[in-house]
Amino acid sequence: MAASVDVILDKIAELSLEDQEMLDEIVRKRVIESRRTEIYDSYISAKNDHDQGLTKKGTAADLFGNI
Repeated sequence: MAASVDVILDKIAELSLEDQEMLDEIVRKRVIESRRTEIYDSYISAKNDHDQGLTKKGTAADLFGNI
């Protein structure tokens, strides 16, 4: 995989600076959207667990006991 990343980076280096900046912006936005989707999926999973009664309420002391 590292070799393919190197090839991609070499191809990007051949682009104009303007195109590199545009590509950087597109990639950043896609990463942000992917993170946002992961967070939302995690929220839905936690909400479903809560709705099914699979979660518990308590304080940090309840969770960790008397350490």
